[in-house]
Amino acid sequence: MLNKFSKREKKQLPYIGIFFVILLILWIVFAPNRGIVALYKSHKEIERLQAENTKLEQEKMALQEEINRLQNDPTFLEEKARKEYGMLKDNEVLYIFKKKEE
Repeated sequence: MLNKFSKREKKQLPYIGIFFVILLILWIVFAPNRGIVALYKSHKEIERLQAENTKLEQEKMALQEEINRLQNDPTFLEEKARKEYGMLKDNEVLYIFKKKEE
């Protein structure tokens, strides 16, 4: 089969092969939705989502602990009601003093 090609064509065969190998490598690297670049982006997105998931799990645990304390610790409930909602006990008066301006 190689006898059908001229000397010039025989010299060009390795270059044509190299060209197609380079094309294949470029396709593997940059193929949409399947290439190495897309794979790298997917891994970065997975890492970001896992970090966010960990943060949200910690937040959830803190909120569950706060719910537990609000349901079972009257002192904590009273403290939270006073600080966040400005609630007072019966017959209790709240005095607010303004700082003296100089």
